[in-house]
Formats: sequence, structure tokens, C-alpha cells
Amino acid sequence: MFKFNELKQIHLEITNNCQASCPQCQRNIHGGLDNLLIKLSSWTLEQFKNIMTVDVLNQIDKYYFCGNFGDPLLNNDLIAMIEYSVSVNPNLHIWINTNGSLRSKDWWQQLAKSLPENHRVVFGIDGLEDTHSLYRVGTNFNTIIENAKTFIKAGGNAEWAFIRFKHNEHQVTEVKKLANELGFNSVSIKDSGRFFVDSTFSVYDKNGNTTRHLEPSGYSEIKFIDRNVINNIQDIAKESVIECNSIAQHEIYIDAHGQLFPCCYIGLIPYIPVDTISGMTEIRVQMLNEYNTLIKALGGAIAQNAFHHSIEDIINSNRYQTVWNKFWNTSQLTMCVGVCGTSVKISKPKEMFVENNSLDSTRVS
Repeated sequence: MFKFNELKQIHLEITNNCQASCPQCQRNIHGGLDNLLIKLSSWTLEQFKNIMTVDVLNQIDKYYFCGNFGDPLLNNDLIAMIEYSVSVNPNLHIWINTNGSLRSKDWWQQLAKSLPENHRVVFGIDGLEDTHSLYRVGTNFNTIIENAKTFIKAGGNAEWAFIRFKHNEHQVTEVKKLANELGFNSVSIKDSGRFFVDSTFSVYDKNGNTTRHLEPSGYSEIKFIDRNVINNIQDIAKESVIECNSIAQHEIYIDAHGQLFPCCYIGLIPYIPVDTISGMTEIRVQMLNEYNTLIKALGGAIAQNAFHHSIEDIINSNRYQTVWNKFWNTSQLTMCVGVCGTSVKISKPKEMFVENNSLDSTRVS
């Protein structure tokens, strides 16, 4: 594991609150029911400054606001956090990942002015007016477009991130054309990796009734998890080598409660409902047991909490420096096998068991 003086970038979840109800997001259950495992939390400006100290901001090259569950625009101190960061290190790269359906015109103009030269705001826009909200439930296409136009006109660098499904795959060319006309710097197209076992995904209403089904894009090259993977997970883990992307990127993740991990995938584990996907309960329980064992080995949750300890002290601690190699090389964490593992026995998508909120808050990696 790298030391603090090798840290290059930080993934920050400054809030786990979001106004959207994207069906495949873990913060809700199929879009209709709340995930009761999640307790809302948002950082204050003071907490941000205590974590992102002058030493930290001068050490890293980049940080980005994203997370597993929240939209950073719902943190009222977002702009103040950026202004503080830029005052310390004006050469920082800062990315913001958002559904873009919030805030006023004045706020978007202020955001553009507060960001450093090296910045990007990634707008999650999954289609055009007639299709966007079929997945991005609770957001408004026209509001997002107006916000993006305001931000771009004020000097902001924007990216359009498009999650491709069957219902919007026919609009890719038109989306690229519109994005170019509006002044977006780029368009990224991603296919959802959240179809498990079955090739359709049910969407619920607030009473838990199925209202419709999502289907994957016909152009997707993702090989979705199937019964063979579920039934042979132990053998797959034994044959896998974990090549941690966070080590390669020299990155850490800090969640809305201050917990520090190498990546957001590990931070997601305790919030995954165990009974929402047919056939996956055993794997979910296994991951949770592994997570609890990991936290104990790290010295408990408080030992990994950036609200209580500095980033430098956590990273440089003997436990952090030694425990991860054991759990990657010997214990073979199931989540890590699914995300960063390689196996000669199976061809699988990078995100085998769960994809973090990168789809819903449009993190582009």
C-alpha cells in the first residue's frame, strides 16, 4: 500500500443525499422503496477543512465529488469547499459528478467562477426529453439543459454522461449533436452493468409494485453476472488475482460518514440490501461478513474515520499499510474479486457484483 506522500487523488462523498430515484441505484430499492440501511449525512465546511487540510491539498493532484449515493449539489457548502481548496492550491484538478437538476442560474454562474482552470462538471443526462427521466427518475431534462447552458456560458467545462439502455440507445447520435451545439466538451457513453441474473430490471413504485422494466442496450458488450458465477464464486475467487485500481491511481475514497477506504466499492458493502436481487443473497451475506472482519482487522470503524483522524495518520498507520495486502492476496475479498479481480475461468464485466454510483452520478473513470 502506498504512503501518504504518494497520494495523488481523492474521491469524496460530501453528502449521501439525492433527490433522484434512479432504479438501479443502491440508495433505493428498484427506484421505489428507500434503502433503510442508509442514514443521511452531509459534511460541513469545517469538516471538509479538517479533512482536506493544507498539507492534503498540496499533496494531491486531483479530487472529485461523487460517491455511492449522493449528489454533491445537495451539500450547501459545495462552492465554499471549492473556493477554500483553490485558495490553497490553484493547480488542483476538481471534478463534480451530478444529475444537474438542482440549483439556480446564479448558483451555476458562481460555481463556474469558483472552480480552478483544471475542472470538469459531469452531467448525467440519459437521453433526450422523452427518455431521460425513464431512468433518471426525479430529475427534469429541461432544467438540466438550462443549468448546463448557464454553467458553460459562464466559462465552465462540462461533460455529458449518457447511460445507454434499450429505451434510449437510438438517441446516441442526436445526443452527441445536441451536446456539441450546447458547448459540452465531451460526451461519454456507458452501458449499465447492473443487470444481474436476468436481462431485465424491475422498476417499483412507492408501494413496492412493479411498474415497468429496464432492459440493457442491444449494443452492450458487458457480460452480465449469471447463475454460473453465483454457483462458482469460491472457485472464481481462488483463481483470481486482485489488481487494485486504487493502488494504481494512488487514490482513496472518503464517504459521507467520514469512513476512509481505498475505493467506494468497499465502502458500499454495508449498505447493500441482501434480499433485493434473486439468487444473490448468499453472496451479499458473504461480502458483509468479509467487510466486518476487515473493519475489525483495521482497528474498528473509528480508526478509519477521517472525522477523527487525519488522512496521513490513517494511511501511514501500520494496520492500513499491512491489512489490505492480506485481504487482497490471501482472504480474497469477494467485492475486490468482482471489481478488480482477474480470473482464467470466466469472462466478466469489470463490475461483477455491484457497480457504484458512478452510473447514477456519472463518474467517468
